[in-house]
Amino acid sequence: MTIRDDIVELLRGHPAGLSDAEIANRLGKLHQQVNQRCRQMAREGLLERDSATGTIINRLLAAQPPAIVSSGNTPIPSDAPVNARSWPHESAVQAALVSWLAREQWQILRVADTEERERGVDVIAKQGDTRLEVEVKGYPATTYSRGAKAGEPKPTNPGVQASHWLANAILKAMRMRGADANTRVAIALPDMPRYDSLLHEIGHSLRGARIEAWLISEDGQPRKRFGATPQN
Repeated sequence: MTIRDDIVELLRGHPAGLSDAEIANRLGKLHQQVNQRCRQMAREGLLERDSATGTIINRLLAAQPPAIVSSGNTPIPSDAPVNARSWPHESAVQAALVSWLAREQWQILRVADTEERERGVDVIAKQGDTRLEVEVKGYPATTYSRGAKAGEPKPTNPGVQASHWLANAILKAMRMRGADANTRVAIALPDMPRYDSLLHEIGHSLRGARIEAWLISEDGQPRKRFGATPQN
């Protein structure tokens, strides 16, 4: 059995979850090995990494087939899991998008660990000679999801916060565009009315910047597209 298999088997017997250190101690593995496997499994939607208590706890999600993320050459099944956390959380949008890209025969090169706020491009994929880089955002919740304030209401209206998140995504996309003029650059957002309204206002500007913006459904399909198109 692989370390991944051992982790799954161990967590099945501990539905309340275990930390990386507890898993490493119980399996007699290096902490770094366990951390890497758990982070990858979280990106695949197989488990969640809950940091609400201050210590990251790994819990298996509902039984699902593993691996929505390809190492580069391995085909990804069309029925792969698509939700790392509940919709429209950023990791759920990211996982749904990756699953859809794989079904559309894109080779997945990178999936950032958004739960751990990993730096860099959120999703990188390739199809033929075309390279695609995507910045992913979720939709703001009305309550805090982690830390000492978990469950408490946020003071900022979700609609206002969504505009800030979109602005940050655009800045990131423009930097990605500046770094490589030949790469397709896109922003992926959950299909929410607020984002729809904002993108209608700025679609022409995005087109001029050669940046695509997609409103993603829960199955990962871009229901609406704004800004640049692949033909631009």
